[in-house]
Amino acid sequence: MAKNEPSKSKAELYREERKARIAKAAKQNAKSIEKRTAAASIAKKVVAIVLAVAIVGFGGFKLLETTGVISRAATAVKIGDTKVSAAQFNYYYTMAYNEVVNQTTSYEQYYGSNILGFDTNLPPDEQDSTEKDEDGNALKWSEVIRQRAVTIAQQTVGYYNEAVAAGITLTEDQEAEIQETVENYRTQAAQSNYSLNAFLKMYFGAGFNEKAFTKQLEMEMLAQNFTDDKQSEINDTLTDEVITEEYKANQKKYDYADIRYYSLAFKTLTANEGESEDALKARQVEANKEIVAKANEILAKATDENALIEAVKAHNNSETDTTKKTIAGTYSSFSTSVSEKGADWVFEAGRKAGDKTVIEGDSAAYIIYILKPAYNSNSVSVRHCLVEFDAKDAENVTDAEKTAAHKSATELLNGLGDKVTEDAFSSMVKENTADEASAETGGLYENIRISDNYVENFEAWSFDPARKAGDTGIVETEYGYHIMYFVSDNTEDLDWKNSIKNTKSNEALTAYQEELFAEDGKNVITESDTWTNYIVDNYCDTIRKNLAYSQMYN
Repeated sequence: MAKNEPSKSKAELYREERKARIAKAAKQNAKSIEKRTAAASIAKKVVAIVLAVAIVGFGGFKLLETTGVISRAATAVKIGDTKVSAAQFNYYYTMAYNEVVNQTTSYEQYYGSNILGFDTNLPPDEQDSTEKDEDGNALKWSEVIRQRAVTIAQQTVGYYNEAVAAGITLTEDQEAEIQETVENYRTQAAQSNYSLNAFLKMYFGAGFNEKAFTKQLEMEMLAQNFTDDKQSEINDTLTDEVITEEYKANQKKYDYADIRYYSLAFKTLTANEGESEDALKARQVEANKEIVAKANEILAKATDENALIEAVKAHNNSETDTTKKTIAGTYSSFSTSVSEKGADWVFEAGRKAGDKTVIEGDSAAYIIYILKPAYNSNSVSVRHCLVEFDAKDAENVTDAEKTAAHKSATELLNGLGDKVTEDAFSSMVKENTADEASAETGGLYENIRISDNYVENFEAWSFDPARKAGDTGIVETEYGYHIMYFVSDNTEDLDWKNSIKNTKSNEALTAYQEELFAEDGKNVITESDTWTNYIVDNYCDTIRKNLAYSQMYN
């Protein structure tokens, strides 16, 4: 029926639209199940406690003013025929809330801004999200988190039921991992002078005890096992013949190209007083032509890559290089950076290094210079030892500091002798590298790809076509000097095969998930507004109180 069917009340229409949003969220979230189900994270480390403590700052959660018996018996949501108790839903809401907090913190850390727009210093029911209700009004974050919680519940229950039906069981290692997680919580509880059951009740609400927690972890792990098995089952159907056929049909989707480019933005004109729409369009066309003409003037001077850089500097009357260089760019990425027409030109058959053009896009004129025409690649494996600059100012490393670091790197490499073995190099790395992330493995980076965005000099050395096993070298990056050892050129691990396999595998899994979680399928959601509202309201009230306590004692 139409959304605004007059025979339905506004409340009924909103409820239907809300269910549709939840179904849509399930479909979207199914594409990244490993991120959405709590199995992978909660069964491996004590995430919820760390986040909850960081959030409340003082005291603990007391989320349901009910007995454990009532909250375990009351049904908050049904997934098909499976009941999700109020106690369980409170757990899912906690997971959803912590997910939003974690995303917010991560974005602020890596991007320096609050992309989500969620304020961790406010209860979710006191702040608007960017999502809208049926009237176009902003949904409160409490409602958005509720929808996420319902989705997590639907996916966990749905996949768990499929796992049970398929006879999938936990491995001994997984059972041990679950017990380890429970014991980690028990340790945290003891350190806070709580029993485990009291501790779980504090953080996940009444009715959530050790038995319920263990069962929840088992469900999540089995749900993950099922999705892993389903992914493997799909992958087995993707033969080399299927993959090669796709590559031949859509080669430009999977190839790379290297370019340098510069864009001159069109200025959007506004109508003069009394000017007609046609006259404005004509004037806009002429203005755009002037920009294209300037781009062609620059292009004419671009006899090579450096000449293009210098021509752009002269155009801008500046010594700063404002051109952009893209290594291992894809058709998709070029469609964004230099327009779809530009991407088509880059991947046109017969393109060669040194080819150049001006492409008129919708918003700019793009000068494109081909550094390396369409190609593909395979993964390589390398080892490295990082010798950092011992610099007083990391932003302005002096020549003397670089010389000292290069001398140290050279001495370490020379100390390995004329014929460097991989084992000797690995041992040297473990004792000397400043790269803590790879120290344990002897500086090993396996199956790296040219599209993985490693620093330029590191990547250039690793993917040099002349590189062979056992090669060594020293390269400089902003982090210091890298002593390099080339392990292997993995010629069978082609990027295009990997990309096509991943794409087709994900498409097939998504299609399966869409069917499994179809709005009218066996995992249809039936929500009890009474209980879910109660849980959300109590959750927000508790956060409000604990934030107040935190401000009082800080």
